[in-house]
Amino acid sequence: MNMSIRPWIRAPSRTLFMVQLLALLLYPFLGDNRVGQILSTSLSVGVLAAAVWMVHRSPRPGWIAGVLAIVGVGAWTAHSATGSVALAVIGAAGYAAAYFYAAASLITYMMGDDRATRDELWAAGATFMLFAEAYAWLFMLCQQLQPEAFLAPGGIRQPLTWVELMFLSATNFSATGLSDIIPLSPHARTLVIVEQWNGVMYMALIVSRLAGMLGRKPTAPSD
Repeated sequence: MNMSIRPWIRAPSRTLFMVQLLALLLYPFLGDNRVGQILSTSLSVGVLAAAVWMVHRSPRPGWIAGVLAIVGVGAWTAHSATGSVALAVIGAAGYAAAYFYAAASLITYMMGDDRATRDELWAAGATFMLFAEAYAWLFMLCQQLQPEAFLAPGGIRQPLTWVELMFLSATNFSATGLSDIIPLSPHARTLVIVEQWNGVMYMALIVSRLAGMLGRKPTAPSD
């Protein structure tokens, strides 16, 4: 095996996190035109593929993540070609479900023993991004059904771009509350509340426990 590839395979969480970070840095340069939307979808597929690969290395069944990813990618690609709202809803739901499943898989991976490894620390960052991406797709689903569910910057009622949805999701999941995007519909507001609760619980229960396991030696097996 190529020596330059082996370290990335041995540290799957770091690989996933780097793919997520690269995609996040590239999204703003793609624009909101037809070509930009295609490239943005391609980046999302790349992130999802890395997440599915990570699930295969966790204790959870990887085929579930693969099926959800195929549903999401297939339906959203068909929506991009036809403009069908129904396909958009199915695609967004598939993407969100795949990211949520991947996040749950990484939590199982991180909490699988009584000490924190370096790769599990990378997994904490990757899981944060998986949750943020999952909720961004739920926001996308919401605005497909309710085009004026969110108030965009400048007080404009229009569908938000992917970068705006990711910004809204990340600020809410981290509970910083610095977003200039306002949820208007009851469904959008409820999603925001659920994400804020999810973010607080993730930081308080998962990240704090992982931090407490830093430097802890493996427990010796009992006789």
